[in-house]
Amino acid sequence: MRVAVIIPNLHSPVIDEVIAAVLAQEAGVSVEVWVVGQDRYGKIPASPQVQTVVTPEPVYPGAARNIGAVHALDNVSEHAEETPVEVLIFLDADCIPQPGWLVTLLEAWQAHPEAGAVSGAMLPQSDTFLLHCGQIANFHEHLVLNPAGTRQTLASFSLLVPRAVWEQVGGFNPHLRHVEDMDFTLRLGDRGWTLVFEPQARVYHRHARGTWQQFWSYAHRSGLWSIQVRQHYAAFYGMPFWTRWAWAWRLLSPFIAAARTMQIYLRMPAFWRYFPCVPWVFLHKVAWCLGAAQGLRSVPPDLSFS
Repeated sequence: MRVAVIIPNLHSPVIDEVIAAVLAQEAGVSVEVWVVGQDRYGKIPASPQVQTVVTPEPVYPGAARNIGAVHALDNVSEHAEETPVEVLIFLDADCIPQPGWLVTLLEAWQAHPEAGAVSGAMLPQSDTFLLHCGQIANFHEHLVLNPAGTRQTLASFSLLVPRAVWEQVGGFNPHLRHVEDMDFTLRLGDRGWTLVFEPQARVYHRHARGTWQQFWSYAHRSGLWSIQVRQHYAAFYGMPFWTRWAWAWRLLSPFIAAARTMQIYLRMPAFWRYFPCVPWVFLHKVAWCLGAAQGLRSVPPDLSFS
């Protein structure tokens, strides 16, 4: 089997660690890595298994993944003796795969041949307390604490997509800065594919949002983009009528944030070991709501991509 790991990169300071962890995986398959974007620190290692596609300007992660997929799938034409790439795995440039990551993803896919995508999981720990709280606030649904099983949406930080599925669905929406994975996996579900979450395919998330301002800004941007996608899929999410009004999100933001924080901790008892993060999770959700209010007043992105 030939597997292409595609990494969108915008000057990640740990891209070398990410790639080294991928190449160290033992899965009995042919692995190639495609890094798409820009690397001002020159950290992408030289290796015959690593290919770099430099974009002339920064592009959104979904666009970078699409570019990488095109190169990986077309590369067989230059190497006619090789079998085509059968599996695409999308990995973020700040997510370091842990031992067994690759073989676990592949085994989960083989166990679920009906799956249109298989997602791995993040460890809850991070380098600092604030980053750790960001893990709980941003990725609580994608942490290893959650049980394996089918999902309605998946995240793209560690996402396996079979070639046939990719060619049918047409890739990520390149117009979305955030939640392009939500849009992509919802389109998979619309076409009848199953989405599988496998918490044993673990990555360590070493993101750089280490200040309060970065913490708040990321949550705000996430709300801004998420609300537009959620409104597009309003029937799926069962969006109440009031969610169309920016003033309602602003006015109700403390109450929505409190309810969402309680829901996160009550849904999974394992989260209570991270109780000190509760105030930060609450503030993250307030920022998300305020971002949603701004998103409703912004020009919506093109969501007709298919």
